[in-house]
Amino acid sequence: MFDLEKTIKEWKRKLRKNPAYEDGDIEELESHLLDEIEHLKEDGLSNEEAFLKAIEEMGELESVGSEFYKTRTKKNRPTPLWQHKKWIPILLPNYIKIGLRNLNHDRGNTFINIFGLTTALICCIVIFTYVKQELTFDRFHENSDQIYRLTFQEINRPGARHFATTSPPMGPALLETYPEIEEVVRFRFVDSNILQHQDQQFYEYGVAYADPSFLKMFNFPLEKGNAITALNDINSVILTSEMAEKYFGEENPIGKSLTLDNITTLTVTGVLAPIKQNTHLHFDFIISFQSFSPPPGYPVTVESWGWVSFYTYVRLREGTNPDELQAKFKDFLVINMGEDVGENRILHLQPLSEVYLNSDLRNASTHLLTGNRGYIWAMSAVAAFLLLIACFNFMNLSTAQSIRRGKEVGVRKTLGAQRSGLIRQFLGESILIALLSALLAIIFSIPFSKFVSSLLGMEFIVRLEDFKFIIPIFFVIGLGLGMISGLYPALVMSAFKPVKVLKGHFFNKKTRFDIRTVLVVAQFTIAILLIAGSFIIRQQIQFIQERNLGFEQDQLIVLHMDGQELTRRYDLIRQQIESNPHVISAGMGGGLLDGDNGSVPIFSRDAEDNEGYPMNIYGAHFGFFETMGIEFIQGRGFDESYSTDSVSGIVLNEAAAKIFGWENPLGKHIQVDQITEGQVIGVTKNFNFASLHREIQPLVMFIPPTNMENLFVRVRAGTFSDMLTSLEQTWEEAVPDFPFHFRFLDEHLDEMYQADQRFFKLVTAFTVLTILIACLGLYGLISHFILQRTKEIGIRKVLGATALQIAFLLSKKFILLVAIANFIAWPITWHLMKSWMQNFAYQTDTNFLIYLLSGLIALTVAWLTMSYKSIKAALINPIYSLRNE
Repeated sequence: MFDLEKTIKEWKRKLRKNPAYEDGDIEELESHLLDEIEHLKEDGLSNEEAFLKAIEEMGELESVGSEFYKTRTKKNRPTPLWQHKKWIPILLPNYIKIGLRNLNHDRGNTFINIFGLTTALICCIVIFTYVKQELTFDRFHENSDQIYRLTFQEINRPGARHFATTSPPMGPALLETYPEIEEVVRFRFVDSNILQHQDQQFYEYGVAYADPSFLKMFNFPLEKGNAITALNDINSVILTSEMAEKYFGEENPIGKSLTLDNITTLTVTGVLAPIKQNTHLHFDFIISFQSFSPPPGYPVTVESWGWVSFYTYVRLREGTNPDELQAKFKDFLVINMGEDVGENRILHLQPLSEVYLNSDLRNASTHLLTGNRGYIWAMSAVAAFLLLIACFNFMNLSTAQSIRRGKEVGVRKTLGAQRSGLIRQFLGESILIALLSALLAIIFSIPFSKFVSSLLGMEFIVRLEDFKFIIPIFFVIGLGLGMISGLYPALVMSAFKPVKVLKGHFFNKKTRFDIRTVLVVAQFTIAILLIAGSFIIRQQIQFIQERNLGFEQDQLIVLHMDGQELTRRYDLIRQQIESNPHVISAGMGGGLLDGDNGSVPIFSRDAEDNEGYPMNIYGAHFGFFETMGIEFIQGRGFDESYSTDSVSGIVLNEAAAKIFGWENPLGKHIQVDQITEGQVIGVTKNFNFASLHREIQPLVMFIPPTNMENLFVRVRAGTFSDMLTSLEQTWEEAVPDFPFHFRFLDEHLDEMYQADQRFFKLVTAFTVLTILIACLGLYGLISHFILQRTKEIGIRKVLGATALQIAFLLSKKFILLVAIANFIAWPITWHLMKSWMQNFAYQTDTNFLIYLLSGLIALTVAWLTMSYKSIKAALINPIYSLRNE
C-alpha cells in the first residue's frame, strides 16, 4: 500500500544530499508539492498517481536547484558553487587563520584537547619504541632471514620435552650431509669461570664457546682483530670492549693473554665493538670451540650424540625452503641416532627472528635474553586505549561546543556557506590540533622515554635515529586522529538548520542520539579496566614474592668458587665457614634454584618396564638440605655418617615419587641416565626449583661425580655489612687463592620476575595517565554542561535550592555514567586478567573487593573532578545567571 507521508520523507532525504538545495529551499518545495498533490487529488487521482504527476510537473530537480541558486546570488555565475572544485589551495591560509582564531577563543578546551592528545601520543611513541625494540631482535644480521636455530623435540613418550639445544656433532654432520646448509655455528655457555690478567682476577658469567664461523654468520663487528681468523686457533678468545677496558685499560689487548681457571692461557685475538642492536645472544667472552672440553666427571665427549646441551645455528643457502629441508631431517636422525630416535624425535628449524620471543624451551640458558609476546600485545592495547580516550575527549568537547558554535553555523549558512565548506573548516581545526599535538609529542618523547627507562630499570630510550620512523608514522597517525576525532562533530554542527539554531534549538529531541554519554562510559570503562588490571597484576607479583617456595630463601647467601677446587676442598671450606659466628650452616649445591638445571631419562630398576621418564636432576651435597630448610616426608638427606650416600644415595621430590607410583620409595633402585645409579634414601616435600610460571616438576637429587660451584650459607639475622665483612675474612683464611664472590639468593630469584614487575610498573604509569586524560575531558564536558544550564541554576537558587543540591543535580548524571562503566569494565577485566594469569602455574585468588575498589577510585576521582566546577556554579549569585534573561 502506497504511504504518501513516508514517500515524501524519502524524497526530502534525497534532496538534502543535493548541495544545490538549502533547508529553506526544501521546505518551500515541500509546501508546493503538497499543494499540487491536494489539487490533483480533487481531480480524482489516487495518492500515488497525484505524487508521481506532481513530481513530473516540477521538472528536473537539478534545474530547479540552479534556479534557487540564482535567486540567492546578486550576480549570476557561469557555474554554481557546488559544481566548483571542492578544494581551493589558495584558501588554505584562511582556513588555518580562522582555525587558530577559534582555538584561541576557547583556550580551555584547546588546552584539554592538546594536552590529552599530546600525552597519549607521547605514550604511544614510547610504547612504539618498546614494541619495535622487542620485535626487531637479531634482525640486524646480514641474511638474518636465512639463519635458523635447531631445536630438538621428543614425541610419543610421557613427559616429552622440547629442547632449545642439540648435541655437539649434530651441526657439523648436517653441514656435511645437506648442501642447502651454507654455514653452522655451535654455541655453548659455561658455568662461571675465573679469568685473570696479572693481579686482576674476577669471576665471569658471560663466557661462551663458539665455532670459527660465528663472526661470519652473525654481524658482531670487531673493533680490533680479524673477524675471519679470530676464532680459528685453539685457546683464542674475543671479548667485548667493556671487558677489554676492565682487564687491559687503555692498552691494546690483541696478542695479550688471559688465564682461565688458573690453568688455561687464552690469547686475545679480537675486541668486539659496542653492540647497539638488539640481540638475544648476551656474552662477554667468546672462546674458540676447539678449546672446549667436557667438565670433569661428565660421561660424554664432544662426539656424543645424546648430549643435548649445545645451541646450534645454521644459515641456509639463498632460495632454500626450510620446510622441505626440515622434512629430510627424520632420515638424518635415523642414520645417525638410530631408528628409535628417528621415530620419536623431531629436529626443527626455528627462524632467528622468533628465538627471542619463543624461548620457553628446555635447556634455554639464563644467559639468553628472552621476551614475552603477551606483554607486547598488552602494551599495544594500552597505547590504543590512551588514543581512544584522547579521541573521545575531543569528540565530547567538540559536540559540547556546538551550543556556542551553533549560532555561528546558523549565521554562516544564512550568508551562503555550504555544508561541505563547514565540514572542511571543522575538520581542519581538529586536524590542526592533532598535528600540533603530534609535533609536541615528538619533541617531548625523548625526555619522557628517559624517565620511563629510569623508572623501569631498563633501556628503551627514543633515539634521534628512531625519528626517521617516528616522524612519518606519527604524522599519519596525527592526521588520522584529527579526521576521526573531528568527523562526527563536523557532521553534527554542519547539519544545524539556520532557522532553528538562531532561535536556540540545536537538536531534534525526538531523534537526538547522545553520543557524549556513550563516550564518557567508554572512557571510564577503559580507565576502570586498567585500574583493576594493575591491582590484580600487583597482587599476583606480590603473591609470587611472598609465596612459600618449599625452602627458606631469606638469610641465604651463595658463595661461588671454581667447581673443581670447591669439590676437592669442600669438607675443609665448609668446616671453616660454619665456624664463623654469623653462620648457622652451609651446604654445597648445583644451580641457584632458578630452573637452570639438567633433565635426563630416569629408569627404575624395580619396575617391570624399562622405559625411562624424563626428569630434572640436581646436584647436592652434605649439609645442603639442612641449610636450605627443605622438609622430608620420608627418609633423610645426605649424611656423612653413611659412606654410601656420596656414591649411591638418591633423594626424590614428591612429584618424582608420584611418577613412579611408589607409596614407599625408600630403598628403590634408580638409574640416572648414564650418570649414576643408586637407592632412594629420602623423599622431600615439593619445593620450587624453577620459576613459579611453571608447575613443580619431578626432581631427582644426588651427589654428582661432576663438580659443583655454589656454597649455600645460612647466616644469622643482623647487620649485613658486619656479617659480610666477617664472612669475607673467613673466606680469605679458608681459600686465599680465590676471590670472595657472593650473591643473595632471594635477590637472584626475584630477577626471574623482573619482566613481570616492569610490566606492572608500565601498566600502573599508563593507568594514571589514562585517568588524568579522562578526568580532564570530564572537567571540560561538565563545564559546557553547566554553561548550558546557567539560567536553570539561577532559577533554582531563587526558588530556594541549596548549593549542595544544585551540585548533586549537576553531577549525578556523570556519576551514574561512571557507575555504568564499572559494570561494563568488571567482566572484561576478569576475562583479560584470567588469560594473563595463565602464564603462572600458581595464581592468587582474585577478590571481588579489587573490582569494587577500582570502581570506587574511578567514582571518587570523577566526583572530585566535577565537584569543583559544580559547587562553583552553584555558589554563583543568581543575579549574574539571570541578567541576560
